[in-house]
Amino acid sequence: MPLSTFPRNAQIWDATKQPPDLVAGLMQFGHTRVAEFYACLEICFEQPQPAQFRICDGLGNVLSRNNPNALVPVTDYYVVSLGADSVRTF
Repeated sequence: MPLSTFPRNAQIWDATKQPPDLVAGLMQFGHTRVAEFYACLEICFEQPQPAQFRICDGLGNVLSRNNPNALVPVTDYYVVSLGADSVRTF
């Protein structure tokens, strides 16, 4: 795994509860690819099931599973179930 002088945290919160509960966390070192990010999150969830959610940024753009080797830009992301209709793929 490549090391970086700028590691970043990925924190997963359950927003269905008020206040939200922290349910998982990941420490990323170096570059993270889309497939790696999805795989890490899939082990964190009982629901939604793997491949039944998408990772979305704050603008509604989805990290496409069709481009698994793309690097994940540093920003805030949200897990969105497939039933959501307000997201778009880039």
